[in-house]
Order: sequence, then structure tokens, then C-alpha cells
Amino acid sequence: MPDSSERGPVDWNALQTVERIFRDRLDGLVAETTYDPNAIDPVELRITLAVGFENGRSRFDIQWWTNHGYKYHYSESESDLEFRFGWETRPRTTYPEKHFHPPTNTTEHRESCIRHEVPELVTLAVIKCWWTALEAEDPSLLNDLDEPP
Repeated sequence: MPDSSERGPVDWNALQTVERIFRDRLDGLVAETTYDPNAIDPVELRITLAVGFENGRSRFDIQWWTNHGYKYHYSESESDLEFRFGWETRPRTTYPEKHFHPPTNTTEHRESCIRHEVPELVTLAVIKCWWTALEAEDPSLLNDLDEPP
């Protein structure tokens, strides 16, 4: 992953936008939001949801940087299920900049179906991918949409 000087500082406005969109789109499913380590100097937004693939709770840990890049990491408590959508530039690698780490192999870097680069559209796309797979009860569908939302 690029160092913080390449990514820039955390984008506070982007994190606030992400939180608002999760609350607007998922209404009562958002159980809790927190900023880590705190809301004064956040590094990450954590959104806990009251639904998941394998149990009743799941969480997105989200980071946005001012120069470019994001990370939407999904996990479920009491389960090994996790995946990640990300965008980052890595010099001298063959990994796609916009990539997806699938639940079957979180070290793998697949090309992401999400092409957007602004917080609103990326967040809507992540929610759409997650919700589509959740409704089908099939995590293998997470990266199968054609340029969501």
C-alpha cells in the first residue's frame, strides 16, 4: 500500500459523506457508526450493520484519502467472511489500481467492478454490490455487477 505521503491525509469530508449515504440508503440497518481513533482526528470510519451473510452483524471499515484512494473492508464477527474494495496506486506492481479482494482469497487482487472515484458514487456502488449479493445469499456475486450503481 502507498505510504501516507502519497495518499495524503484522511479525507474527513469523504468519511462524513460515506456515513450519511450508509444511513440514508440502509436506514434502520445501521446499528452504529464510530470514528477510529476518534471523531476529532479520524483514520477510519466503522459502520456496524444489523445484518450479514452468516450472522446478524457485520461491519465496514472505511478509509478515504485526500490525494486519491479508498478502502471498504467488510467483515463479520464470529465468522471468517471478509472482503475488500479498494483503490490505490502501487508503483511497480501488476495489481489493478481499483481492485477487489474476494472472500475466498483476501490476498488476491482482482479488477474491481467499481470504476468511480468520488465518495458518493463509490459508496453507492459498494452498497449495491453488497446488497445484491446479500439478497442472493451468495458472497461470490459481490464483484459481479457491471459498473454499479
